Amino acid sequence: MTFPVDEIWIEDEAREEPLTIEILRKLPKARVLVGKEVNEAKACLDLDADPIARGKRALRLLKHKGAFLKPCPGTPEYVCCGLQILSTGQGCPMDCRYCALQAYFNRPTLELFVNIDDLLDELRRHLHAHSGRYHRICTGEFTDSLALDHLIGLAPKLVEFFASAPNASLEIKTKTDFVEPLLDLHPRGRSILSFSLNSARIVQTEERRAASLARRLSAAVRGQLRGYRLAFHFDPVIPYDGWEADYDETVDEIFRQVDPRAVAWISLGVLRFVPSLKEAALFRFGPVSYFHDEFLQGLDGKYRLPVERRIAVYRRLSVRILTRCPDARIYLCMESPYVWEQALGLEMNSDKDLTRYLDEAVCG
Repeated sequence: MTFPVDEIWIEDEAREEPLTIEILRKLPKARVLVGKEVNEAKACLDLDADPIARGKRALRLLKHKGAFLKPCPGTPEYVCCGLQILSTGQGCPMDCRYCALQAYFNRPTLELFVNIDDLLDELRRHLHAHSGRYHRICTGEFTDSLALDHLIGLAPKLVEFFASAPNASLEIKTKTDFVEPLLDLHPRGRSILSFSLNSARIVQTEERRAASLARRLSAAVRGQLRGYRLAFHFDPVIPYDGWEADYDETVDEIFRQVDPRAVAWISLGVLRFVPSLKEAALFRFGPVSYFHDEFLQGLDGKYRLPVERRIAVYRRLSVRILTRCPDARIYLCMESPYVWEQALGLEMNSDKDLTRYLDEAVCG
């Protein structure tokens, strides 16, 4: 599985960065654009029949000028996990038909931040300034953590950084199996390899250019054997006709291969989306059947399935997980206290409750 890059767009402030020079060395066949050429390419891309598809073959290199570390963009209407997002770039070379990024960004290119020394400096300062609390930090919220890491080599640096951080853990979220550069490191329990999973049917038909389910689970096993904790995210769960047996099989396959003691947590989130995502998917792929279910607009403006149907999905999946892994720490992504209680039998009344629940999984 490779992700071809046809063009590299270099912003002026990034031209002399050592990482920019290294990326150019690794991609000798890509067309390189600088200065006015970048602006012309942006205008041309906006006129393309499918800017998102073409943008997945164009790599923009720039220096990030804002904060690298930000709170998870949750909403006050639902319980949020208290995760902190470490931004390493944005955009994904995979092309899942349900991907929320299709509706969130007005720049369809892949972007990598080349000032990673600034990122590491910010991390050091932040953890020192807030040494009295525990920090769960993740990459992979606005891009895949590992899909382009062969170009920047940031993930190994982060694993080594967090191995000596007494008050933080790192979650590396991916739909790839690109874990080899991490396997000779010593995570010391501070780094979690985190895989987005789904039913085999959804992986095969909807998660275009992502690693197969078998390859992701094989990567999880390799990581576990080298001392990494694991996490799995069923998000989005798409309850099509016959979904129950298919998702059961995915759960069973996880625990046929993975030691349950290595699993830090498993998240569940039923499909939800902003209105513009349905329009973007229709434009790019034609009608997508699961976007035409009985959705209602939730408190955060996203379309969600009716609450009792979501509860039934969560109950079904959680029972299967707990049958195979009785001590599993399951959490729901962006749901209300009512749904938590009805689906899992847990009182989760605030962000602080969920933060504490997940912190215990990594720091005791």
